[in-house]
Amino acid sequence: MLEHEPWILHPDYETGINGQRICIIGYSHHRSERDFDSEDFTRWVVGQHIKGELGRNSFFPHIQGYFDSAAAGFWNRVMFFNFLPDAIGITERRYAVGSADQVNRGGKRFLRLVDEHKPHRVFVFTTKGWHDLGPIIEKESGKKISSLGDEFPKFSWGTYSTGNHIIMAFGLRHPQYASGTHLKAAVKQILDIPLAKKVHN
Repeated sequence: MLEHEPWILHPDYETGINGQRICIIGYSHHRSERDFDSEDFTRWVVGQHIKGELGRNSFFPHIQGYFDSAAAGFWNRVMFFNFLPDAIGITERRYAVGSADQVNRGGKRFLRLVDEHKPHRVFVFTTKGWHDLGPIIEKESGKKISSLGDEFPKFSWGTYSTGNHIIMAFGLRHPQYASGTHLKAAVKQILDIPLAKKVHN
């Protein structure tokens, strides 16, 4: 069964952001009728974005902006993959929900990848994907951000344990459907949260 390989570069991923390994998760890839899905699809897409050849996109430029970083400076230091393990379909289906099989495989793949690469923080920029991630040890909500003038909806978060490593996961909205100012503030707040406990590398 086809499965996209994650975008991850070593040793830049180990250096990470603020000394922490960061994982970014979207929901799905879509493709044009002339494109073929492949295991390298995610790596190709991120590479095209870094080179400025991806075209109009509402995801990658916004995400790096929340971290105040340029394209290569950001994506070369994080791991990225979508929750669905293969493409949702052609572009006309880009807003669709994955099949039961894709969701099942996506949940198992998520746990396998975070167990293998042990990020400190996982930013899930998809409400659909967040609800399907799988068992979470605890689920809480972030504080409302009152300094922005507008009330910011609480973000969900929880932890996963993989051996002696604690992974903190945060559920956020897709950039297309949320205020950039609010998401940028949420990312800053998340990066300031102390890790659940000392992490053994």
